[in-house]
Amino acid sequence: MARPLERLRSVSIEDDASYTDGEIAERRFAGAAARRLTLARVVLRDVDLTAARLDKLTLSDVRLTNCDLANAVWRESTLDRVELIGCRVTGLDLTEASATSLVLRDCVGSLASFRFANLKRARFEDCGLTEADFLNAVLTEVVFRRCDLKNAVFHGTRASGADLRGCALDDLRIGPADLAGTVIDPIQLVALARRLAANQGIVVRALDDDGVA
Repeated sequence: MARPLERLRSVSIEDDASYTDGEIAERRFAGAAARRLTLARVVLRDVDLTAARLDKLTLSDVRLTNCDLANAVWRESTLDRVELIGCRVTGLDLTEASATSLVLRDCVGSLASFRFANLKRARFEDCGLTEADFLNAVLTEVVFRRCDLKNAVFHGTRASGADLRGCALDDLRIGPADLAGTVIDPIQLVALARRLAANQGIVVRALDDDGVA
């Protein structure tokens, strides 16, 4: 049986700080700022990181459970085997992040940004990600399951092997080739076809609809 992690009590958010092998629980770091913070083999539980700016953050073998990450900024971060479970991710900014084996499960929040991010073997499950921004992101073997991606931005996305089946894709913001190589289900095809047709100026109208009000 695995031993419980030791609680890390003397934790401060500052440049180049590093913490390993422990648990950070019920702490408040809202609005904190630091560059090159490193966490390895750490569990964060009920931690408030709202609007915390942690550029070039490095997370390795880290789990965040019930944490508030609203409007946090983690630009140019490196995430390896990281799980976000039941977290609030409204406005979380992961622009230019590099992530391998990232998992988001039961997370809620619109307007999360993955612009120019490189995600490999990431998994998003049961997440509310309306208006999420994947502009010019690289999504390699990324799986989305039962996620709300309404109005999400996928312009310029390279999504080789990405799987979007079972997700809400209403009003997805895409161009003609932005989802090349992805896997979708038959129901999603109808919604995407309408969006792509609209992008090309094609009007879809029933035979008995003459367009007159």
